[in-house]
Amino acid sequence: MSDKVDILLVDDRPEGLVTLEATLNQEDYNLIKANSGREALAKVLTHDFAVILMDVQMPEMDGFETATVIKQRDRSKNIPIIFITAINKTDQYVSAGYAVGAVDYIFKPFDPHILKSKVAVFADLFRKTRLLTIQSETLREIEKRERIRTLKDLESEGRRRYQNLADAIPQIICRTNKKGEIEYYNQFWNLYTGLSLEESTGDGWKKVIHQDELAAVERKWTQAFIDQIGFDLEVQLRRQDGVYRWHNLRVVPEFTHLSELYCWIGTASDIHDQKIVQQELLRAKKLADAGSEAKSRFLANMSHEIRTPLGAILGFSELLINPKISSEERNEFISTIRRNGDQLSRIIDEILDLSKVEAGRLEVERCDVSIIDVLNDVRTLMSFSTKEKGLDLEFNIIGKIPERIQTDAGRLQQVLINIIGNAIKFSAKGKIEINISVQENHFIVAVKDTGPGLAATQIENLFQPFTQGDPSITRKHGGTGLGLALSRKLARALGGDIRVKPSLPGEGSVFIISVATGPLEGVELTDSLTVKPKHLNDFKKQHHNILKGIKVLLVEDSADNQILVTRFLDIAGANVDLANNGLEGVKKAMEGNHDIVLMDIQMPELDGYGAISRLRQSGFKKPIIALSAYGMIEERRYSLQIGSNDHLTKPINRTALIERVADLASQSH
Repeated sequence: MSDKVDILLVDDRPEGLVTLEATLNQEDYNLIKANSGREALAKVLTHDFAVILMDVQMPEMDGFETATVIKQRDRSKNIPIIFITAINKTDQYVSAGYAVGAVDYIFKPFDPHILKSKVAVFADLFRKTRLLTIQSETLREIEKRERIRTLKDLESEGRRRYQNLADAIPQIICRTNKKGEIEYYNQFWNLYTGLSLEESTGDGWKKVIHQDELAAVERKWTQAFIDQIGFDLEVQLRRQDGVYRWHNLRVVPEFTHLSELYCWIGTASDIHDQKIVQQELLRAKKLADAGSEAKSRFLANMSHEIRTPLGAILGFSELLINPKISSEERNEFISTIRRNGDQLSRIIDEILDLSKVEAGRLEVERCDVSIIDVLNDVRTLMSFSTKEKGLDLEFNIIGKIPERIQTDAGRLQQVLINIIGNAIKFSAKGKIEINISVQENHFIVAVKDTGPGLAATQIENLFQPFTQGDPSITRKHGGTGLGLALSRKLARALGGDIRVKPSLPGEGSVFIISVATGPLEGVELTDSLTVKPKHLNDFKKQHHNILKGIKVLLVEDSADNQILVTRFLDIAGANVDLANNGLEGVKKAMEGNHDIVLMDIQMPELDGYGAISRLRQSGFKKPIIALSAYGMIEERRYSLQIGSNDHLTKPINRTALIERVADLASQSH
């Protein structure tokens, strides 16, 4: 009898068959080729193969399906199958390969020497089996005991080889008898869990399953015994260092040729990293969806808040064109336009300030500040709003407070006005109570209103920039929803915070503002506020001819701004000369005899910064005031650094502009 053994090569691609044939081409092998799973099944019916080398990815019937049919036939169920693939490399496919009865799973490109060695093992095993079969037929009676012993040795060797293959796989594999009692763990189980064979026997496997998943595993296991079908389950297994990691647990039954349950094969594949990534993606998606929805609501509200004052400005501007309106109506319309313009300016300032905070570009200045002056200014400003609504405004000092602290006066005033303004807005009657104290080097202002109150659930989202405590109240009272978020960020930038006490409906709210005081050694204390009443005089009367005889050069590219600023200065008695860009401004400043230069920053050809630098480098000594829509502290610092004497932010405050021009121009004489 020939010593050749039949080896079946299965691949739908000719180049794959050529490669296998070239690798295994030797005299003692009879290489039989099949181009598909169906052709392979036909070959198995007519040949006794020592081993089958099969591609996984094939049309019509893939390698897994073909192997399943082969293992179901009595004639072919014991033929070793080695899967060879170039694409199905994940643990899931490897597990599936072993589950359908494969003895090995090789990835392309493969090492020819390794492949030849693996095939040689099974060819040699086949030859020995075939030899034993022949010997058993001819020497059945005289060598019965020897034949049985030899068969047992071969069976033991086959099991040892099987176990060696299982031990080489970096994945947990176990086998139980048909009752579910574990008979075998591969070495990876011991390496992963740190449990010895004795510790793993019986119910030892339960020690490594997370308690939250153990009940589900036992239910699945019990049902699998009843139905005699496999199952898949995601569970957390404890590593030997105590860390739990997610695994895909797959258990499949194995049957005899008589369809009787023989054993169970279980595998556990580590899927922890991809599971965590999936969870993070889901969490990120939820946050993104929530943020998108909140921003959409915010933009809708912001559109309303901006368009409302803008509509009033445009509408009342149209009414002013009518020559038939009375003087009283004209003054009323102008007052309305100014009020809505201020409101629009505050909205834009809040948006810009919040964006600077979010970008980490907001800077605060800390210097000695008269806290009494700040409180009195805030009280004076807020008193108009409280009187309009018929509310009382009460400032109380608890104990004694320092007359001065180190902080940013403008930002502190912004926070106080915002919080007290909210209290006024949401209070229909009663009073606004302001309690002022100092605790542990922090200046504390508690603002108590008589509004609808805030529950703990509303407070959670109160300081988020794109969410608001109660949308229904917001629709009633208006507001951008940015003020509280910005105020808290400003308070924290000043070394403090803003917190809210939960209250019952109808009992009002208490907002507690805190900012750091800085060192208080040697600072005088007081228990009262010195009221500094402010008299609002008519602008023309207050500044009439205050700039008489002063020549001003206004460098500004916007025609509207030229008209506006010129009108401000003309009313105060100044003589204004115009330049339309930085180059023209430098030329006129050097050739003219102006007392002061007002320099816009954003201009074509040569911007304000460049113009100021050129003037100072050319020896220009007269004062320069920079005019800019940039309101950040670093812009102001840069402006002063390159040579301007002051930096005013647009929209220009008439009073501040005239007072600074008068002050600096007088110093230049």
